[in-house]
Amino acid sequence: MSRETEKVLKEMNKFLEEHADDNMSQEEFSKFLNEHMMQINSKPIEKITEKSAKTSDDFLELAYEADSEAKAISYVKKAIALDEDNLDAIGLRIELTARDTIDALKQYEKAVAHGTKVMEKRGFLKDSVGRFWGVLETRPYMRLRSSYADILIECSMFKKAIGEYEDMIRLNENDNLGKRFTLMHLYALLEMEDEALNLLKQYGEHDETPMIFPLSILYFKMGDLKNAEAYLKRSAKANKDTKKFIKSVINETWQREVEKMNDYGYRPFSIEEYVTEMLENSFLFKNCSAYFLWAADVMKI
Repeated sequence: MSRETEKVLKEMNKFLEEHADDNMSQEEFSKFLNEHMMQINSKPIEKITEKSAKTSDDFLELAYEADSEAKAISYVKKAIALDEDNLDAIGLRIELTARDTIDALKQYEKAVAHGTKVMEKRGFLKDSVGRFWGVLETRPYMRLRSSYADILIECSMFKKAIGEYEDMIRLNENDNLGKRFTLMHLYALLEMEDEALNLLKQYGEHDETPMIFPLSILYFKMGDLKNAEAYLKRSAKANKDTKKFIKSVINETWQREVEKMNDYGYRPFSIEEYVTEMLENSFLFKNCSAYFLWAADVMKI
């Protein structure tokens, strides 16, 4: 769901809170809602300008669309001045103003602490745990936590990053953001077998490549070649391009696949999925040359 869609839903929720009658029947409410949606769809989309901007979210939108970094910073500061709890604005300010990785790390730590207090104050940590992505008001917090976890990985603070991803999954059990994939690769990196198997038990119903393949690497790192081979072959059974991928890594040609991919994402259960996995989890794959030589031998490449 795009931020534009989130904006429409937020405005609709606000309208319903202000105008809907608790005594309406289900049929009356549906009719009321449909009429409101028809009114929204019939109106031309009004582009927000600096003159028409009034709310914190208005200025945040201007910041996203700004044609220069200086303008974006100016708009995002106005957004925060209007609402110090606008977590998306706080996250964007960090992206725009952080001097380096360490400065970003420090800013994200403060921002997440502030965001957690906001969630507590509004009752979300009491009432919405397990479905945070399903609540519009908690999505900015999840985005902030995600950015913080990414910075932790960039700083090689892997244990702390694991704690962040585990908590994000606790807050949002459906894991719409796909944090289980990064978490599985972190478990493989640190050879956390029990945690990895528990995660697979929770989310491994469809044998997704980024859930199965890292387990093969994990067991290889542990010296358990029997299980390493079992998970490699399980991954190959689900993804037809496993041999092709392993060969491309050994021949150092896998990056050519990136150029072939379209802008709409990778094709599941293909070499594109493996390549995306490599790009997004380089912290694990950068020291796996021995694993791929072993895998090529096992797969008779």
